[in-house]
Amino acid sequence: MIHTDEQLMLSVKDGNRDAFRILTERHYTNTLNFIYRFVKNRTLAEDLCQETFLRLWRCVPSYRPIAKFRTFLYHIAKNVCLKQLAKEQRTPQVESLDTHYGDDDEYSPPIAVAMADTRCSPDALLIAKETYEAIQTAIAKLSKEHQVVFRLTEVQGLSYQEVATILECPIGTVASRKNAAIQQLRKFLAPYRANL
Repeated sequence: MIHTDEQLMLSVKDGNRDAFRILTERHYTNTLNFIYRFVKNRTLAEDLCQETFLRLWRCVPSYRPIAKFRTFLYHIAKNVCLKQLAKEQRTPQVESLDTHYGDDDEYSPPIAVAMADTRCSPDALLIAKETYEAIQTAIAKLSKEHQVVFRLTEVQGLSYQEVATILECPIGTVASRKNAAIQQLRKFLAPYRANL
């Protein structure tokens, strides 16, 4: 019998630890990917994902199925990410020059996956790499509020209503931030598009 996420969470609330394991298995990868897009560090993303599920566990006693479970979970993940980003802004970060994407890194950018495809010509790979880097750079230039909305809607595929619930703001604010993000991205990417 397949249970909805909300039913599983209520079952956890009634003491069913297996239900929490099922929820974790269902949502771990997507939550990890969501977090990774913010912190861009696999090890840190894994730590923050574990922190997210730990916080979810702590929320079990007060859980009520008002919103979709996924919305509830991403709300927790967003708060974990924002707390980490605020902490990083207070502490200067030193990045190792040895850091690179390996073939076994499942969180490699799409260009690393494309490079493994021998059917791609060197020119196509170069264009794909430049395009990917330009888009990532443009997204990184967005304010945190616009980044969160853009990533939740475009990358995670959440509805405006779900994002509004996660961010605890009106749906109109989500739409406004999404529109502003798109306008800014167009501006940031205009020089790149002119060269195509």
